[in-house]
Amino acid sequence: MNKDDYPDFSEKYLSIKISDSEHSFDLCNPKFEWQAGKLFIVGIVPKGSSESNWDAGKINAVLWDEVRSYLVFDSLEEITKAFEISDRFHVEDEKDT
Repeated sequence: MNKDDYPDFSEKYLSIKISDSEHSFDLCNPKFEWQAGKLFIVGIVPKGSSESNWDAGKINAVLWDEVRSYLVFDSLEEITKAFEISDRFHVEDEKDT
């Protein structure tokens, strides 16, 4: 992959799904980095991306070859709203079971 082909996610928030996992990986201001000969997308985990926030503010790297889909959010407000919608859905879903 040529550097000119990399998407520019500067100042964006990503919610990434990877192969063989139903969990999403959320990154703030992600950028591409080569590490040990492999391409990663690296960013900061935003607050609210997990129930306990144990990883908020930490650097996370996701292997680009494992990405199966991603959503792009323009702001912290926008991704936070998506987290809240997801949380409400899961609470309602648990009530129905």
